[in-house]
Amino acid sequence: MNSAHQQVMIRGNRLTLQQIYQVAVEGAKVELSQSVRKKIKQYRQQLEDQIREYPEIAIYGTNRLHGDLKDLPVAAEANAEYQVKYIKVHNCGTGAALEVAEVRAIMLIRLNSFAKCMSGISLAVCDQMVAMLNKGLTPWVLEEGSVGASGDLVPLAMMGATMIGLPEAKAWYEGELLEAPAALKKAKIAPVVLGAKEAMGITNGSNFMASIAALATIRAERVLKNASICAALSLEAIRGEKIPFDTLINEMSDRHEGQIAIARQMRTLLKGSTRTSIEAQCAAFGDRGPGTERVQDRYSFRAVPQIHGAVWEAIEQVKKTLLVEINSATDNPLFDFSARDENTGGVLFASGANFHGQALAVVVDYLKIALTSLGLVSDKRSFSMLDKHLNFGLPADLAKDTASADGGLMITQYAGAARAAENRVLASPSSVMSVSTAANQEDFVSMGSLGVLHLKKILHNLETILGIELLCSVRALQLTEGWLPKRLSRLGLGTRKAYSIASRSEHLGDQVDDHYLRTDMEMAKSLICEGKLLAILPGSKGRKK
Repeated sequence: MNSAHQQVMIRGNRLTLQQIYQVAVEGAKVELSQSVRKKIKQYRQQLEDQIREYPEIAIYGTNRLHGDLKDLPVAAEANAEYQVKYIKVHNCGTGAALEVAEVRAIMLIRLNSFAKCMSGISLAVCDQMVAMLNKGLTPWVLEEGSVGASGDLVPLAMMGATMIGLPEAKAWYEGELLEAPAALKKAKIAPVVLGAKEAMGITNGSNFMASIAALATIRAERVLKNASICAALSLEAIRGEKIPFDTLINEMSDRHEGQIAIARQMRTLLKGSTRTSIEAQCAAFGDRGPGTERVQDRYSFRAVPQIHGAVWEAIEQVKKTLLVEINSATDNPLFDFSARDENTGGVLFASGANFHGQALAVVVDYLKIALTSLGLVSDKRSFSMLDKHLNFGLPADLAKDTASADGGLMITQYAGAARAAENRVLASPSSVMSVSTAANQEDFVSMGSLGVLHLKKILHNLETILGIELLCSVRALQLTEGWLPKRLSRLGLGTRKAYSIASRSEHLGDQVDDHYLRTDMEMAKSLICEGKLLAILPGSKGRKK
């Protein structure tokens, strides 16, 4: 964590994806605004007065039980015990542990929801969450268990188990995974004692889905820029056409904003390239003889603005939905502490389903599909560069010397094809996979929790696929150095920088004959994952509205 001097003010309505990244990944500190602190304290007192003065008014999860047991009362003397039992019985997580950054994002988004001042949560709970974030104490949360409705109950309950210091719970602190009581003691944070409604308040939110989706969306934006760089290098490798990226095709025809943005990126990357000129296409290409002018390249090269642009649009839609989700009250029930119910005289409240993750689940599925298409088109470009019938004179399989038994990069595309195929499976929409829960009280759930986990894996696979395309394009350019006259071999301003960075990398630049290829694949993927190429491509916006 390297952002000790950053601070994110929590107000309940202004949280951004960038701030989530700063807190979750970079370790920025958080603080509740003074106005929010004052309201939380005041409103919590109002809720406690309500429970004491109007015990006959049934409030879900507050003086009544939860789920299918919603009609059964919780006696005032049993309320403290109920909070602990609620957390315990909701701790049903399975699977692998979430990353620390993902759990930090969960805590931050949940805290921001509390700052809406509609949950009746106590200041003590909020202060403990602030302390955990600022001191780097992170609950151990497993990725399986949520159905994406009723809140992400299971993972949020695992967070709650750490907060109250259950001995079965675990937490990360200073690089160690400790039992929750030990972690809290070491961090000098007291376990919180929950009052009425607070156990449910901790678990009633779509924060598991929102946190993973937020970090994945930021990652997807970087991946998409990398995809443009890879596509431009691949186009250079086959001496393809730049015409499809012209303003005539894109801006002047009043096309989609994403298409315009990607076309602009491609023009930036290829500006000044002579290798993609008609003259270079027609020139003698090494010992393979003269080429011919292209009429049109294949879709995987020609339709980059249209295909990649659709991914740009999907990312923008997810960002729009996320900004609503992370700045809204997702609890149940919700309170309006400024008003009184005219019939009962108590605080005005309502039970509903803001915790339901369908809005997120649908757009996450949209992004999964779009990213899967991005992987498929990247794999097509790799395939084209390797196929001697499709690569316009590049060495077959990008093998340096078949007379010396070199086999080239053919099998790298197998590895990419396997990941592209898996993404097709993972892209199946989770939002239509509802399975009823809670004795049919919760009869349609979003399963967005599955969607975000699949989204993570799709991105992982896509980074591998793009790494393979990058490796193929760099190898193609290495193998054909000197095949064209110097005046026809110049790369674009952006592609030249990308090629220079990649070809100077360990393994990618020192050996073009057959060797242990997994090392090259990992190096190429690291260039994608670590964003080492992105400095050459400034942020690009679409048409101004």
